[in-house]
Amino acid sequence: MEKIVEMKGIRKVFGNNIALDSVDFSCCKGEVLCLLGENGAGKTTLMKILYGMYKKDDGEILYKGDILDITSPRTAISAGIQMVHQHFMLVDTMTVVDNIMIGKEPGKHIYYDRKEAKKIVEELSAEFGLKVPTDKLVKDISIGERQRVEIIKALYQGAELLILDEPTAVLTPQEVEDLFKVIDNLRKSGKTIIIITHKLKEAMAISDRIYVLRQGKMVGERSVEETNIDELSQLMVGHKIYKGEKKSFQSDEKLLKLENVKFNDSQKVEVLKGINFYIRKKEILGIAGVEGNGQTEIINILFGLENNWTGDISIDGKSIKGKKTDELIKDGVSCIHADRQGYSIALNLTVPYNFLMGYQDSEKFTHKKHFVDWERVEQASSEALETYDVRPRDISRKLYEFSGGNQQKFVVGREVMRNPKLLIAAHPTRGVDIMASSFIHKELNRMKENGAGILLISSDLDELIELSDRIAVIYNGQIVEVKPVEQFSLMELGRLMGGGKSDEGEKVING
Repeated sequence: MEKIVEMKGIRKVFGNNIALDSVDFSCCKGEVLCLLGENGAGKTTLMKILYGMYKKDDGEILYKGDILDITSPRTAISAGIQMVHQHFMLVDTMTVVDNIMIGKEPGKHIYYDRKEAKKIVEELSAEFGLKVPTDKLVKDISIGERQRVEIIKALYQGAELLILDEPTAVLTPQEVEDLFKVIDNLRKSGKTIIIITHKLKEAMAISDRIYVLRQGKMVGERSVEETNIDELSQLMVGHKIYKGEKKSFQSDEKLLKLENVKFNDSQKVEVLKGINFYIRKKEILGIAGVEGNGQTEIINILFGLENNWTGDISIDGKSIKGKKTDELIKDGVSCIHADRQGYSIALNLTVPYNFLMGYQDSEKFTHKKHFVDWERVEQASSEALETYDVRPRDISRKLYEFSGGNQQKFVVGREVMRNPKLLIAAHPTRGVDIMASSFIHKELNRMKENGAGILLISSDLDELIELSDRIAVIYNGQIVEVKPVEQFSLMELGRLMGGGKSDEGEKVING
């Protein structure tokens, strides 16, 4: 096959950290290639060099057989190389069409031909199976639709090679399925796709070839036909991943109880329509559902971010009505929020300031005169980076300088280190690699064994089944079924999540 890109001996150093150590990489026209590796392995760094966001320290790049000096994204785009980032680069207050056209608007002189723009978008949408609501504002469309807008924008700019950075990290299972159909359409049309990921199943499902990076070095290249998940996981981390057995701990003590909880959003739309469930001590309750069915509102209510709700919620038999976030933290509640950048971290602050969030009044980190003991904070911050394998191990860095996966590991570490009695864990392993996922799962099980109750909200059914003692399915703001995990079938879970009925047939999940 015709090689479209060859990267030879690529080296990149940040301070004392060797991010890429003489890496070789190539891809062919019309190929879907996955770049697999743990958080911090160098995947995104390598692709940012190809896209011109970083300058290589050594090595060469050949594009269509000729050496290409990529000095900026403008150079890459001109050559036909585009990148869709993990965090989308769209303007929320502009329409879908206008976002796609930015910088290359059709029309003459200062006249913007919006009718022609809409026609172009509709034609690209039809050609590649990228359905988008052209006239809606970006802030009013789903995550999956925003991703499709980014892909159409890249195609409109002339993309021949498209880099997708963790494209499934924030998608629902249905959106992942839709994305894979789009990728297949792009492949059939002759486009080359490079997918940065750490998800083994998805890499096996969609790619033709897989490269594996580990700690800045290329450690393997395999065609999908000649490899398997076990081999790839060993290449990623250097050894087998141990999965512990799930243990159940009998407890009749109800830690958290929600009774007829209702909530209307700012538009007076009823989002929660009478939620009822409970969590025992030493129990993980999983919430299964397509995102947007009320999960975020439950998180915000339980963590004091929304107070305009009705019904009853109690923790250890005491009502939380009217309590603010700081009061709930003192009561033993921690939260790994689904929107980490919106609620869990301050991107422009360094690690110690972010670690202190929620601990401001803690005796552990303050002097008797209520001044912060920064020496203790910095020591604890360093311990969190080490324990939860957050890379780089530099507490002087601001959070925006860490990758999305490392930001997630930092948030998980900070919240688990509080030793809460109730942990709200929303997508705790979203964006993190297989080794970190395994460690986080062990931490959640350890907390459960030590007496904590955990509300696990995840779009990853494998994760819910592996960790949960019971699963509650949410649809359209209501809990439609709750029972022990082993009493569900996978088909039943999927049907209930989509608004269908319960299955009385054979049960196939062995939780």
